[in-house]
Amino acid sequence: MPATIATNIRLPEELLKALKYRAVEERKSVNQMIREAIEISLAAASRPEGCEKDPFEDVIGIGRSGIKDGSLSHDQYLHEVPQTEKGLRL
Repeated sequence: MPATIATNIRLPEELLKALKYRAVEERKSVNQMIREAIEISLAAASRPEGCEKDPFEDVIGIGRSGIKDGSLSHDQYLHEVPQTEKGLRL
């Protein structure tokens, strides 16, 4: 199975309640129900006529670094600027 990434979504309370009831009825997790709904929706959506696959789509995601604090420590990673434990420059 490919790697999964956690994300957050906001749903109206009634929609979430209906989703949870359906998940219980089908003996599936809410996560699985959402994934299946998205897969069905994407499969049903077709590309507009004359729209070919963009070759650039193949490079999406190949630049993952695994760095979790890049927004806080970007100077350190880009310019090798030493930082204190609180993220301040020395």
